[in-house]
Amino acid sequence: MKKIALATAVAAVALAASVYASPYYALHQMKNAIAERNVDALASHVDFPALRISIKSQLETTLADSIQAATASDNPFAAMGQAMVTTMLGKMVDAMVSPEGVAAMVSKSAVGAEADKSTPDTGAQQKKDYSVAYAGWDKFIVRAKADGDEKGGLVLLRHGLWNWKLSAIELTPAVAGHE
Repeated sequence: MKKIALATAVAAVALAASVYASPYYALHQMKNAIAERNVDALASHVDFPALRISIKSQLETTLADSIQAATASDNPFAAMGQAMVTTMLGKMVDAMVSPEGVAAMVSKSAVGAEADKSTPDTGAQQKKDYSVAYAGWDKFIVRAKADGDEKGGLVLLRHGLWNWKLSAIELTPAVAGHE
């Protein structure tokens, strides 16, 4: 009876550990796909519809803020500019959030293979500093640190018990226009 209880406890701990470690494994697979330039393997770890919605909503918020600032300055072309840019924004995000576009964005992040390359001016091995953390049961965030400050991030959401997909990218303040 003790052997069964011990085996059950060991199995429960192993299950809990594998569930906890699953986003780290997903990040490892993403990094390998980028290093191997395997766009299809990386695409299998991306929820493209959710990612498009995330990026588009952030860019629309930034656009609305800048249009509001232009309107406050009595610019008569602000409404026309907003209509034109909003129309182009959807097409731009669709082009950006493709398997190749995501590969380029992620390779520039802390997770990407370029994070481990040496810099040409110093010749020293420079690895980007980043933090990873759960933000709930089904949300895992990878943030690059710049000058001790965390900016932007990759948001992975749980799909099932062990699977994780890149579902959002938190744009840096410079990209989002909030510097």
